[in-house]
Amino acid sequence: MSAVCGRYPGNVVYFPDGSAQTGAEVAAEISRYDQALASFGIGEGDKVALLSGNLPASLHVTNATMFNRSCLVSLHAMGSVADHAFIAEDSGFDTIVFDPRRFAGTVEQFGAAAPGIRRFLSLGPCDFADDLMAAAQARIPRPLIAPELTGKEIFRLAYSGGTTGKPKAIASTHEAIAAMFAIVLAEWEYPGEVRQLLCAPLSHSGTVVFLPSLLRGGSIHVLERFDPLEVFKAIEKYRITCMLLVPTMIYALLDDPRIDDFDLSSLETIFYGASSMSVTRLKEGIARWGSVFFQFYGQAEAPMTVIVLQG
Repeated sequence: MSAVCGRYPGNVVYFPDGSAQTGAEVAAEISRYDQALASFGIGEGDKVALLSGNLPASLHVTNATMFNRSCLVSLHAMGSVADHAFIAEDSGFDTIVFDPRRFAGTVEQFGAAAPGIRRFLSLGPCDFADDLMAAAQARIPRPLIAPELTGKEIFRLAYSGGTTGKPKAIASTHEAIAAMFAIVLAEWEYPGEVRQLLCAPLSHSGTVVFLPSLLRGGSIHVLERFDPLEVFKAIEKYRITCMLLVPTMIYALLDDPRIDDFDLSSLETIFYGASSMSVTRLKEGIARWGSVFFQFYGQAEAPMTVIVLQG
């Protein structure tokens, strides 16, 4: 991570709160959060749950866990209190990092039923949690040093959708994550000039395009959440060349009556996965945007990387 940010220190990540950080500034923030997590006693082997929208801090916490050798447990922003309570019990995470603006009430509810949670860390002021964001900003950035790993260590626990029963924890190792990034860089069809629009959750699939976009010398524009109008506005304003979507998002864009009100001609690549896309809707998309669709197949055990269908 430090090498990537150092290689392109001037690359800019634009966040929905109006802030922007260069590659070098992202590295500095990761260092701050790495130190802040350590100050709360979080390190190797600890399980850290994250429940947040697309805040800059969400990205930095995710990357910081890679450096302090803890295990990230991703909680979906659309999950219910019961969903989160089950994952807390099943995974045994003892720390929850959350965005208090959106999830304070949710965390209070499932936290009360999860006695194994010992640390409540908020990304901003919260009356029942320690402010991780404030703790991070009080730190002085240090050079990021990659930990010594075998690659077999578990970096993240992701939970299945629960279609055949209760959701199941699926472990991703550092080795698997490194392989995923290598394949994404080698096989995915990126435009010559990368201006990536990111509206997927940073706590989940959104981070998959973060490092590759920086490595290709590109910029990243992050939206708080998926909204067709905001997507149209961002594509036109920033001349977006690529974005990561799932088919239901593509359908929503195609069906939105405002689609003809914006210049979307800069789009060169739409990466999509998570489910197959209707042939009829794919033809409709190609008729409107051209041959911009790049489909990937993966599974939680091998995210994004089982097979790709190039354009």
